[in-house]
Amino acid sequence: MDRRFYGKLVLRGKIKAVTGLHIGSQRDISEIGGIDNPVIKDPHTGLPYIPGSSLKGRLRALFEILVNSQLNNLKEKYPSLSKYSPGSCRPKNEENCGKFFNKRINRGWIHVCPDYDTALNCPVCRLFGASGNESNFPSRVIVRDAFLTKEWQDRWRAGEPLTEAKIEVGIDRVTSQANPRTNERVVAGAEFKFEIIYNVEDLNQWKDDVKNLLTAMALLEDSYLGGSGSRGYGKVRFIFDSFEFRSIEYYRTGNREGVIQIDAGDKAPGEILSKFDGLFSEVESKLGAR
Repeated sequence: MDRRFYGKLVLRGKIKAVTGLHIGSQRDISEIGGIDNPVIKDPHTGLPYIPGSSLKGRLRALFEILVNSQLNNLKEKYPSLSKYSPGSCRPKNEENCGKFFNKRINRGWIHVCPDYDTALNCPVCRLFGASGNESNFPSRVIVRDAFLTKEWQDRWRAGEPLTEAKIEVGIDRVTSQANPRTNERVVAGAEFKFEIIYNVEDLNQWKDDVKNLLTAMALLEDSYLGGSGSRGYGKVRFIFDSFEFRSIEYYRTGNREGVIQIDAGDKAPGEILSKFDGLFSEVESKLGAR
């Protein structure tokens, strides 16, 4: 086991709710005719936000599915994947059965490498971390809570609603009885500030890790965030503002000469991927490789 540190890459931008967004929370009280499923809100401001855990979990889940689908093609690049075959351990109901989705979480199955060395050569666990049975692999990526942008906070202060109550009706297939429920969701168009920090721990792996992170973000744009995604909720867009590389020198001295600023120009993840080498050429020169 060997951990090293060469700097941090800070990704900043906005998450735009293209359709209504519902990331749920428990109700404080029950009211007749009230909201059945409220959205999560900051307890200090009462404003909706996107928990970092929700965003990171969704990114990981989508990337896991991609890796499982391409498992045989990725085994040469990521040696740890040779230990798995596509699929889930659910039919055997036995963890670490040799299938890619090998760990039970409540009623579902996810991928988690069982030890540090295996995780180091796995594209999922190396980036998002692994709580294995034998040893853990700390996540290289930190996903902050995403709060409303100043523009949308100002719109709320001016009286503009940030959430809407959407009434949905479930129909009993036998009796045709209607079962209405009211979901709260963040209005379409709302924007949240996001910040994701990637720890550079290996000079030969950082580019691959960041590309995998951007790939997961691109996948999320064509999927959904939060609940009820198959019913139109949760379509989001990532709009990158900037990238900032902070070197070891910056952390030791506070000197901004150890910082590289990259203007992302409001690009989407796919656009960043297509221009990756050019955008990060200065970072690559700074870090080099071994």
